[in-house]
Amino acid sequence: MAVTLHRAPVAAIDPLTLYRLLWLRVTVFVVEQEAAYPEIDGRDIESGAELMWAVEGDDVLATLRILREAQNTRIGRVATAPDARGRGIAADLMRAAVEVLDAEAPGIPILLDAQAHLAGWYGRFGFVVSGPPFAEDGIPHVPMRRTRLVTERLVLREWTRDDADRAFLFDMYRRPEVRRYLGDGRVMVDAAEVDTLLDRWAGLADGVLGVRAVATPGGRLLGSVLLKRIPWSAGVSEGRPDDVEIGWHFHPDARGEGHATEAAAALIAIARDHGIRRIVAVTNPANAASGAVAERIGLRPAGETRDYYDTTCALYVSRDDDEVSIERT
Repeated sequence: MAVTLHRAPVAAIDPLTLYRLLWLRVTVFVVEQEAAYPEIDGRDIESGAELMWAVEGDDVLATLRILREAQNTRIGRVATAPDARGRGIAADLMRAAVEVLDAEAPGIPILLDAQAHLAGWYGRFGFVVSGPPFAEDGIPHVPMRRTRLVTERLVLREWTRDDADRAFLFDMYRRPEVRRYLGDGRVMVDAAEVDTLLDRWAGLADGVLGVRAVATPGGRLLGSVLLKRIPWSAGVSEGRPDDVEIGWHFHPDARGEGHATEAAAALIAIARDHGIRRIVAVTNPANAASGAVAERIGLRPAGETRDYYDTTCALYVSRDDDEVSIERT
């Protein structure tokens, strides 16, 4: 008998199926894992919440829950019946859930809290560990995050700690031509510095904010694009809200093809869709190429400033109330 996948809010699920779904969750999370906690937690009936499940005949084999939060979406309550494990059914559900959320809210992070021993399994679907481990009901967990945005020629995704991503970052940031206009210009000299960088980037992730890898659909890495809160220079903020900075760092082999423009424009569009109206870019005043990218993505030059990073920067600012006009190279 064929296994079929289904998705619906709680109110639209027939009572017998809903009973079987909840029975499966309690059987796995409360009984099997010996965790005495309120499995039926009220979140199943939140606005936008949906359950997904796989059935074979009358049997519910696996289930998960989708939540739609203010700045993110979330997948949780992933459970498979003991006698259905090893058949790839939960993986089919995960792929289906990710496809739904990617199509519905492209570029918006999907979050989940994974039992630590399953982090590698969730990594198969593009999730990366995004914070320190924690215990929930005595079970080790790690927070995980997945972001994916597809443009005409590019894929923007989370940076991982796999060998390919780490090697690319080290190769990019060890190059003087990349570091020349960044901070103090110091290049990376030790591959271990990549882990420190990835730790710092993980701390910047907040809703649509964060640092994303830029790659081709075939997987060739090109560089980074960032959307994050920008640090004020000492004594400058005076209670003002944080500005949001957009930036880009690309490998020399990937320059001159409009990749930075395309990636940054996609992030600006997401930011505006989520109510971020003021976006700034800052560059070294000598970095004419980066300034040109800022103008191509619709930011206006606003002279030089020492408001950020305790140094003099060329400032580019969004036209807050205008539609961003993108000029392609």
